[in-house]
Amino acid sequence: MIEECARAGWTSIMIDASEYSFEKNLAESLKVREIAEKYGVGMEAELGQIMGVEDDMHVAEEDSVLTDPEDAKRFCDALDLSAFACAVGTAHGYYHGEPNVDFERIGRINQLTKTPMALHGGTGLSDETFAKAIALGTAKVNISTNLKHVFVESFVDYHKANPKDFEPLRVMDAQYQACKAMFHGFIEKFGGKDRGTAFLNSLSKAA
Repeated sequence: MIEECARAGWTSIMIDASEYSFEKNLAESLKVREIAEKYGVGMEAELGQIMGVEDDMHVAEEDSVLTDPEDAKRFCDALDLSAFACAVGTAHGYYHGEPNVDFERIGRINQLTKTPMALHGGTGLSDETFAKAIALGTAKVNISTNLKHVFVESFVDYHKANPKDFEPLRVMDAQYQACKAMFHGFIEKFGGKDRGTAFLNSLSKAA
């Protein structure tokens, strides 16, 4: 499936073999690395068990394993990743209580790996947590649960406000506008405002 997606035009691959031992995780990730290199696409891999629920997969807090910085270096050195996902105290899904994010670990991993870090479990983190994690080297933040809730809730809210409107395009536009507003807020929080335009301008000048 991974190769079919890469062949079809996907530009990024995420492989999560973190449930396995370090050795098996690395071996499985290296197989995907070959596919990524073959098709010239980016690759993200994961080391450490991030607690919570994602795609109906549950990882209990007692089963979560924070990523060892030295292991992270070995892992990233072997894979040449576009992004590296690791366990630093965040969790997939909504938080029940205050998350215990290990900022020292984030800084150490980024220092050793020199690889853009992907922070999974971003839904529900405070603005202060985002800012500190980004300052320590986090380059990508996942907010999937938040997106899913806004997507579904905006549909429900529109239907409640317009119970006799069954035109799908208007419902879809309401969902689009709600998600767009959410993305706009996160782009500003993460320091990405206007950077896309600046990047495109730099490309046009280089050309």
